[in-house]
Amino acid sequence: MKNYKVLHNIVGPACVFLKQGFVQTLLRVAFVEFDKNKKGYISHRDLGECMRTMGYMPTEMELIELSQQISEWSGGKIDFEDFVELMGPKLLAETADMIGVKELRDAFKEFDSDGDGQISLTELREAMKKLMGEQVTNREISEILKDVDLNGDGQVDFEEFVRMMSR
Repeated sequence: MKNYKVLHNIVGPACVFLKQGFVQTLLRVAFVEFDKNKKGYISHRDLGECMRTMGYMPTEMELIELSQQISEWSGGKIDFEDFVELMGPKLLAETADMIGVKELRDAFKEFDSDGDGQISLTELREAMKKLMGEQVTNREISEILKDVDLNGDGQVDFEEFVRMMSR
């Protein structure tokens, strides 16, 4: 079970990293919609409604604090760069636990560097070291593969990957 936690700690952030492009696009669409005068800013008064259109439900207290911060920083307006800095982490945190099949498939493809539909020991080692540096030993990687490889072929296919991630 410990090995599953190690891989969850790697794949979860990998999926979140892959989602960042989606979140950036979502933020751009929302920002443009609420930039009513097309000057590159949205009003702190529109921020709550904008946040809700993206599925983030801020509390009243959070909105009051954000409005005060924005008023102090920039006279009540927020540009896209500050909007991304403010909203990006909130959306990523909110979606991090909602990893779906597409995100799992994307993460699987990142691990499957040769695209053969299997994650070999070498590919697993490369992906984990790229994501975690030298924190994971070769022995730990071999143990993870052994635990996840349900059919004993020495590789992890997508079904095994999904089963492992759902534990």
